[in-house]
Amino acid sequence: MIQRVLPLITDETRYRGLTRIAFHGLLIVGVFLLIISAYLPWFLYPASPLNLPFKTYAGPILRDVFCVIVQYYMLVYLVKHYARKPFVLIPGLAAYYFVVFTCYYYASYVVKHYFGLPDDYTGSINHFERLSFSEALLHPITFFHLLFIIERAFYPLAARLLIEIYRRHVRNLKLEKQYTRLELDFLKSQINPHFLFNVLNSIYVLTEEDNPRAARIVEQLSAMMRYSLYETDGALVPLQKELSFIRDYVGLEELRTAKRLQLELVFPTLPNEDLQIAPFILIAFVENAFKHGVHNTTRKSWVKLEIHLEDDDLTLMISNQKTPNASQQTGGIGLLNVRKRLDALYPGHELRILDEDGAYHIHLKIRLTKSTRTSDIPSHTLA
Repeated sequence: MIQRVLPLITDETRYRGLTRIAFHGLLIVGVFLLIISAYLPWFLYPASPLNLPFKTYAGPILRDVFCVIVQYYMLVYLVKHYARKPFVLIPGLAAYYFVVFTCYYYASYVVKHYFGLPDDYTGSINHFERLSFSEALLHPITFFHLLFIIERAFYPLAARLLIEIYRRHVRNLKLEKQYTRLELDFLKSQINPHFLFNVLNSIYVLTEEDNPRAARIVEQLSAMMRYSLYETDGALVPLQKELSFIRDYVGLEELRTAKRLQLELVFPTLPNEDLQIAPFILIAFVENAFKHGVHNTTRKSWVKLEIHLEDDDLTLMISNQKTPNASQQTGGIGLLNVRKRLDALYPGHELRILDEDGAYHIHLKIRLTKSTRTSDIPSHTLA
């Protein structure tokens, strides 16, 4: 049974929809059983005989279950979203205490007046009835009454923590397997780059006089390969080199499709030598424009590429014609990966993708890093 349940919890593709609702329902049932077990000694072995109807017994159980569930979801939300933001987490915990107090205060009133329970074994019902809302909130004894309900919320939280630890363990195992597989695939496909460059140089020499256009393609391809293999090992590269790589790529596309491509290019002139950028962060958008705007049609098409610099801010604007027989894969693997890299490396970036009837438009704005601040972006985030 456990072997069937655990994969459902750890597999994010399966832990959704009805499966997720079922697990949350199981959580609520578990909270009910937890609260009932806490009240059993009071119900079954009271200090003085109790002759109360079932409705009265159900009142404090429903109150505590409601308060525990509210606490659970509030704490999970706060820890999940603001665990590393203490300036938000601390006010959030204060709001959490206020919400728990409010729920418990008014729920105790309902338990006494609608379920007919004179008082519970903690004495909290009479305590809250004697005081107004504001007086009870600031009263020092109130905290100790709330402790009974607060500590019960930590049981489902502990279960959630164990599940999360198991999820991360399974996720790390998967990542290790993927990393090992990638290493093996890389080793299988690795070819000595010096051999490739020597071959390209030989082709360039052979075609330089007879076919200058082919020689130009080989020269640009050689420059792109050299940049990819030798100059992109670090977390950042000079902006000038990244722009040169994009120019070479666009140049190759222009040579391939010169007769049917209307191309407009705007590049910044002489960018600051200190400006640096994460390698290959822009090329995915450029490649996507040619892939879906030019390669999928034999008719004339157009691509417009603009890169502007204003101080440390870089703006990339790309527009391309939308061919009738091509679907723009804005959610493809390449763009999905670059979105993740943008979130990790440039958390304040602006990215807008506009899908019109006849064209696609991409607008990206990022704040570049200067060479004196290279250490601000850790290299392991590029993995």
